[in-house]
Amino acid sequence: MLVDHRERNSPIPDALVAAGLDVRLSDLPVGDYVLGPGLAVERKGPNDLGASIRDRRIFDQAVRLQSAFPQAVLLIEGEPSGIAEDAWRGAVCRLVEDGFTVLHSLDAEDSAAWIIRLAKRARRAGPTTPTEGPRRAPRHPSAQAEAMLSVVPGISATMARSLLAAFGSLAAVAAAVPDGLQRHPGIGRVRATRLAEALHGEYVALVDREPEPRRPARGTRPARRWLLEPPDPSVEAESFDRRAIALRALRSAPAGTQLIDGLTGEVSATATGIRGC
Repeated sequence: MLVDHRERNSPIPDALVAAGLDVRLSDLPVGDYVLGPGLAVERKGPNDLGASIRDRRIFDQAVRLQSAFPQAVLLIEGEPSGIAEDAWRGAVCRLVEDGFTVLHSLDAEDSAAWIIRLAKRARRAGPTTPTEGPRRAPRHPSAQAEAMLSVVPGISATMARSLLAAFGSLAAVAAAVPDGLQRHPGIGRVRATRLAEALHGEYVALVDREPEPRRPARGTRPARRWLLEPPDPSVEAESFDRRAIALRALRSAPAGTQLIDGLTGEVSATATGIRGC
């Protein structure tokens, strides 16, 4: 097991060694604990969670972790301090909607117990991660509807269930796109547009489609862009490679302009028309 060197002052590495695990300190580019080739854990203590939510670092870490590992776990330790309960719970809900696994521990000892259990399961002879090959399709019609929605980029299985529960059926979701869906929590213009394209777009034969973009090599971080989408759909959105620059431009943008995370489709901020929005 690889453990980030910043965790060396925590009692957790010693607990892992005592449990018989082979622990090696390393300068990890992402995550705090790498339990296997496909599983990593990011641990957030009471103070670190609040700070990472306020500067939005936690969302960047989540994207990087999910890009590098098929299974990514956020382990929240103790009760977050220095941040309102609604704020940290809302941030955690957003991570869950984006497919991030979230666990909560009481203290460092409890965190070690979680990590030990995860590490032992990761080393089982029988893999629990998805493997190549045909899969059995879900039998229940509701599960089939969830599966159909969750293949749309930016729509996790959790978000698919939320949409179906709110609208009642896949047909109702299709009838609501794109404008009606933007009133649903977590659905902005980008996600609504992707759903509209998938549910109402004209079918293009396989031989006539543009080639799919190649998946980035493992361990590399996909390019992240920040989009400024004006309220007038006829005006083209501006694109920035740094959030700080996009926020600066948002201050002078027309009221209603949205700052959107190009990777997740989430609306990060909205211009109010008042300087310093």
